[in-house]
Amino acid sequence: MTTAQEVFELAMSLMDELNESTGAAITADTREYMHRTVPILNILRGELYPYSDTYEVIEPGKRPISARLTKIEDVIDLDDYICQSVLPYGLAAHLLMQEDLTSANYFQQRYEELKRMLERGLPTVSEDI
Repeated sequence: MTTAQEVFELAMSLMDELNESTGAAITADTREYMHRTVPILNILRGELYPYSDTYEVIEPGKRPISARLTKIEDVIDLDDYICQSVLPYGLAAHLLMQEDLTSANYFQQRYEELKRMLERGLPTVSEDI
């Protein structure tokens, strides 16, 4: 189970924002990013939930949504592949939109590519006939 903080740390790594001497993601320079992370992840989780292996319809006719995040330590109710391979790109894109449009566009494009891969469905195992 992946936490919002782990996704934040992966995004900081993509953005080259880790502390050079300690490798820490949470620093004085990244605190603003950290404060914006939970609201952004709450938006992205709704977009990605239908592709997660944790997706389930509980009430027929009602669109399901994953559990809302309230703090950076919360576990994200999406499968680990999405949390560790897709969400960091979406988060990085949103965090950089106002300050580095070129990098934000790159991360957004990568996020969209990974999302299209998810749209193809979960991997299956072939069986002998």
